[in-house]
Amino acid sequence: MTKPYFPRRTRLANGCRSIALALFISGCGVAPNLGNSQSGTAADLAEMGRVYALVPNERDADALRSAAMDLNYTVTAEVDLPALDLIMVPIDLPDGVSGAQAIEALEADVPTSTVGVNHAYRLQSSASPAARRNYATAMLDWPASGCMAKTSLGLIDGGVDTRAPALRDARVVQQQFGNGSRSAMRHGTEVASVLADPARLRGVELYSANVISSGPGGGDMAGAASIVQALDWLAGQDVRIVNISLAGPFNKLLAQAVEAASDTGMVMVAAAGNDRRIAPLQYPAALPSVVAVTAVDAQGEVMETAVRGSHIDFAAPGVDIFVTSSFGQRYVTGTSMAAPFVTMRFATNGDMRREALIADAIDLGPSGKDEVFGHGLVQASGACAKPIADIPSN
Repeated sequence: MTKPYFPRRTRLANGCRSIALALFISGCGVAPNLGNSQSGTAADLAEMGRVYALVPNERDADALRSAAMDLNYTVTAEVDLPALDLIMVPIDLPDGVSGAQAIEALEADVPTSTVGVNHAYRLQSSASPAARRNYATAMLDWPASGCMAKTSLGLIDGGVDTRAPALRDARVVQQQFGNGSRSAMRHGTEVASVLADPARLRGVELYSANVISSGPGGGDMAGAASIVQALDWLAGQDVRIVNISLAGPFNKLLAQAVEAASDTGMVMVAAAGNDRRIAPLQYPAALPSVVAVTAVDAQGEVMETAVRGSHIDFAAPGVDIFVTSSFGQRYVTGTSMAAPFVTMRFATNGDMRREALIADAIDLGPSGKDEVFGHGLVQASGACAKPIADIPSN
């Protein structure tokens, strides 16, 4: 039997509970420098004065509510996450109580809980004033006739305008999470347009989770709590491959939800991040269950500001990508634009194994996997020639 790409891991609430803030290396591992990950300024957070707790059952949710009331915290309506086997409980804090203080108190009272602040995750692309070119398809050696999508795709991003030319033949199902605008966004529409471009991938069924809102620090962002709910929704729709073009700090809630989603057989592909000056690692790409994608230009050179590290899995075109959407035509640069190419590559034959991409990847850096390009530039030659019957099951 073929070994699955992603081994199942013990959830944070179990064997690794005592080091829930750790970066997983061989299960439980060494904790990274988390900085202000227990709190943060308005620019770091999607919500101020609130923490969220994840618990495995209603009994523990009752215990958490009781503990919060004893501390004079206010518990609001819980959110069931049935596909992830979790319950999320929002808790509002009184003035003078920090997120770090609340996390310490609540986790001490209810050891099965994972409590965290609602970190902000930001979109990872920007307009690029480049000379016109359209090189990505040739660089990936994509079959000229394109491929049929052999599994549904998930997208966690901003809202998608289904009137975009690339989406006219796609089936798009959308769901809103968080308190943001329900209207379509340029970023989400452009990423979806890359994912469902019929020149490369036909017959796309796209489940789009709109998680973007305006945070207290200003600008478009997604809260960790919204991403957790989006993962639960996608798992409930039996979506096996999910594209996430967002990046931000480590968050315990997000880490637990990603592990739970991985346990369902979901493969998550994420943008590695656009500014390595912010942090050496950005999440969810740096989580071990997530496929981290960096961006390269037409010459195979890495985007200068792309995040680097041992967690990088693959490189894909992401510099000056020409996109046509309902918002117009432009060139876009960022790891946001590179991730969809890897997501599409998984979808061409539905193969969930890393080896399926490693075998065809072109090594761009030092021999073997490296911290800049990972396993190298993904390739699609012959990808859609494999019959569906050959797809191994997880």
